[in-house]
Amino acid sequence: MVYEPRHEPPALRTQPMRATLIRILLLAAAIAGWHGTAAAQERVRHALGDFEYAASVNGVLIAAPHGTFDAYTDALALSVAGHLGAGYVVARHFTPNRVRINVNRPTEGAFSACANEPQTERAADVYAGYRAVVMRAASAGPLDLYVEIHGNSNPRSAPFVEVATVGMSDAQVRRAKDAFPVMLERARQRAPAYPDLELLIEPIDRLNFTASCAKKLGIFASEPVRRGVHVELPRAAREGDALQGSAVLIADLVRELLKAQP
Repeated sequence: MVYEPRHEPPALRTQPMRATLIRILLLAAAIAGWHGTAAAQERVRHALGDFEYAASVNGVLIAAPHGTFDAYTDALALSVAGHLGAGYVVARHFTPNRVRINVNRPTEGAFSACANEPQTERAADVYAGYRAVVMRAASAGPLDLYVEIHGNSNPRSAPFVEVATVGMSDAQVRRAKDAFPVMLERARQRAPAYPDLELLIEPIDRLNFTASCAKKLGIFASEPVRRGVHVELPRAAREGDALQGSAVLIADLVRELLKAQP
């Protein structure tokens, strides 16, 4: 999320405006590319932010719990859902005084180990709201696949698409791992300058981002999520034309994981 200081030169003041304009254009592109579900878009307001969702009609739900904090993941979730005809949940804002409420778990604070994330009353309230929206968007019951999209700027993770998983075996994810070069090529057909990334996926690979806190305390330990994936993308895969390449890539990844499910 972009924050503008109270006093800065006019030239610098245009940078947040450009970032906002980029987000608006990406959201417009995502909505324009929406292939549609039978469910209508809904919005739930909260004192610290808001949730937008459309109910799943095919057992797949795409989520961006840090939709504005993790830049452009709100637009990316909408675009992936459009490719798949899936439902979606997007959380925006939830950063009071620049402190991130983690939304998909009852903690707050970014860039810390799970044990160091404070469990607060307001974080628990936001998580309860998020879980209620996920339950509502799941519509018919337990999901075939719940997919979260996140972004990071960690240099160690920059060469990778990292995918933490819940409810999946080595054999189930191996098919997706083997198919990843084809997915990457399809992403480049949509975005020719798409970065050269490698897939790291649990449980066959070691990750920098394991979603451990959400697995222990949050949505990945909760109904209706029986099988889930937590996708981490570097910034280079979320900006400009690369965003639409990532939408194609994640949609293809979800299709492969669905094929592999028992």
